[in-house]
Amino acid sequence: MEIGKATSVYQTQEVKGTKETYYKEAQKVDYSKYSADDLMQIPFEEAKLNQESIDKRYQELADDGNIKPRHAVGLLALKGALNFSGNSSIDKAYYQTLQSSPKENLGLVTYEFQMNFQGFAQGEDISPTFMKDGRSGNGSYLLNKNQATSVDFDAFINSAIASFEKNLTKAKSSNAENSVQNQYQGIVDFYKTFQDNFNKATKEPYYAWI
Repeated sequence: MEIGKATSVYQTQEVKGTKETYYKEAQKVDYSKYSADDLMQIPFEEAKLNQESIDKRYQELADDGNIKPRHAVGLLALKGALNFSGNSSIDKAYYQTLQSSPKENLGLVTYEFQMNFQGFAQGEDISPTFMKDGRSGNGSYLLNKNQATSVDFDAFINSAIASFEKNLTKAKSSNAENSVQNQYQGIVDFYKTFQDNFNKATKEPYYAWI
């Protein structure tokens, strides 16, 4: 189906280091006919405004048996990206990168990014979480707002790309299993796309609804 879009937004533009904001009233979006795939394509700003309605439609689809595991993982990851760091450029870039990532990789790249970001924020070197023993999914990767917003994201993303490219090269030279090489390649691709999206997000106006 063709996804409807709200047309009224407020726009924030950076002018000489300051931000100028323009407010407009948003229109309501009807999600009653959206499929799970449609929900995963909702733009970032629209999703931030309408998360309650999106959650309601998700539950309707789940009750009808129309949510596959990849949808559940993907929509949970997208919801988490909306307010991941408190920095709109990072959150938008993260959300858009998840939308464009192969659905079968979302669980891996989401966990890897969150753990890498947490470690970097706490002064640790970036290393492949999926190769560590005894990793925990207990939510300890969550940072408070001050920690997340204080991270030099350019430095983080450059370090992440360099680290995983190095590990990918080692995996190839040592003839590591294809599954390991593919995981490294998928994470490298994820971070490079993330970097492109972040650079765009920091240069373009930021849109949200009121």
